[in-house]
Amino acid sequence: MRKKYLIGGIILLVVVGYLLYLSFGSSVSYYVTVSEFFTRGTELYDTNVRVAGKIADSNIGWHADDLSLKFDITEGGDIMPVIYQGAKPSGFKAGSDVMVEGKYHSDGIFRASQIILKCPSKYEEAIE
Repeated sequence: MRKKYLIGGIILLVVVGYLLYLSFGSSVSYYVTVSEFFTRGTELYDTNVRVAGKIADSNIGWHADDLSLKFDITEGGDIMPVIYQGAKPSGFKAGSDVMVEGKYHSDGIFRASQIILKCPSKYEEAIE
């Protein structure tokens, strides 16, 4: 009788452990910086990846008629041109920390499917 409970307990622990592994594995969000991306060569080309950097001071091209946003992100002295199709995020400006998700193509342009901005300072606690 005790052997049945022991085997059942072990099976239950294995199943719970496996489910925890699956849930934590899918919730972790990995990213590389611009310089890390370029040091890896062509390994990350045409694969979905997240790249973090700062919006460069270069020209930001926003075209409201076709909802296209062209800009550069920079980090560690490297610059990556980005094209995004969609609404321009609120608070999007040069010097902001940004993470872009999408694919880098052999033409040298990162085509973003999502833009994630760091929370603007207006949400920080006011100092009295």
